Amino acid sequence: MFRNLMILMSVIWLSGCEVLQQSMGESAEVVDLNAAALCQNEASINTFEEYCDLRQWSRFMVSAQSLSWAKRRAEIDKRGDTPKTMLEQILLSQAQDTPYRNRLRAQNWIRTVSESMDETMVSALNTLIRDPSQQILELESAITLLSRLNAQQEKTMKELEDALVLRSEEIEKQRSQVEQLLKIEAKMSEQKRSN
Repeated sequence: MFRNLMILMSVIWLSGCEVLQQSMGESAEVVDLNAAALCQNEASINTFEEYCDLRQWSRFMVSAQSLSWAKRRAEIDKRGDTPKTMLEQILLSQAQDTPYRNRLRAQNWIRTVSESMDETMVSALNTLIRDPSQQILELESAITLLSRLNAQQEKTMKELEDALVLRSEEIEKQRSQVEQLLKIEAKMSEQKRSN
């Protein structure tokens, strides 16, 4: 019995190893973004210079992440309207503490600067910057909307609670008056019986 169980366990274990080996052999192709040239022609290379290398985007964003929003905002304001400086403005606008309006403005810059980019660079910009930023904007909008709705409902609840308190006080006052009237009526009835 024990021997049969051990044989069964060994067969299951070996078949599991085979499945694991097959799944590891079917790995997807990994693209080395460090080696990918984002600028495909001389004009793009001249326009974007060091930003043709995705590693420069990473370095720039990492250094920008350590700056406060006020400092990043000042850096954005210093830059001009060339495609390269617009890309830098976009990258400066991606840190988590970037206000909603400024992140939204960066989305518009993406549309503008994309016209000057090669397809490879547009694809990288959309995948790495535009799409995640758009998702953050949508989430922030939803949170703002839900916060407003919550505040409105809280206000309505407070008004209803206040109205309920007033109504309860009125009912208590009327109950007290009815009680007094019943007492007066009971006294009058008693006086009539006594007479």
